[in-house]
Amino acid sequence: MERRYFSSSFGKVSYLFREGKNPIIFLHGLGGTGNTWIKLSTYLDESYALYMLDLLGHGRSEKPKLEYTIEVQEKVLDEFINEIGGDIFSLVGNSYGGWVSMRFTVDVRKPEYLVLEDTAGINVTFGEMPEYFRKKMVQRLIAENDMNSETVIENIISNNSNPKWKMKQEELAGINSKTLIIWGSDDTVIPVENGMELWKAIKGSKFVEIEKGRHVPHLSEPKLVAAAIDDFFKTGY
Repeated sequence: MERRYFSSSFGKVSYLFREGKNPIIFLHGLGGTGNTWIKLSTYLDESYALYMLDLLGHGRSEKPKLEYTIEVQEKVLDEFINEIGGDIFSLVGNSYGGWVSMRFTVDVRKPEYLVLEDTAGINVTFGEMPEYFRKKMVQRLIAENDMNSETVIENIISNNSNPKWKMKQEELAGINSKTLIIWGSDDTVIPVENGMELWKAIKGSKFVEIEKGRHVPHLSEPKLVAAAIDDFFKTGY
């Protein structure tokens, strides 16, 4: 994997790149980085071009002083796709990255394939959680990754706390990209029941449950997740 940088209107974005065809863009969860997908990449078909972004405010990407709304991440993603010439592209998003992927699909442009792994956006928002839980989560994210900024993480949480920003049923019903929903059976952050609801809401989507998988199953069960993605991309279902 080669590390590259892209200059967006909001700041420089770091990403890992593997040469190939049929570009797939990977978006990690809150407090994560593109590195979380490396283990998965070793099991994916070698023909794919892989782009594993550090979302703005995360990892080696810049952390400018701004309001970290999903709309900002959408704009950065749109500029990135224009930069790589990806008229035809696919999105794979985990948790917060899945939420960005869904919003991008509804608001900006349609990927050929959309893979949502233990995605946020339909579950309770940060604003609906107890204050002590939010503080504990911020502390954990800072402890897990020294590249995380407490200020940025708190800003993201603040800007994604209003329940009105959740994905609406009519928006989900309007998604017509070929959609794969992957969920860890043992996810305690966003339980698998949320994935089943999403599967029912997105017409024609496919649901795959990863046995013993947690909130980031591509880390604990990369071979199973890669097999599900490969099969979906090759068969369309």
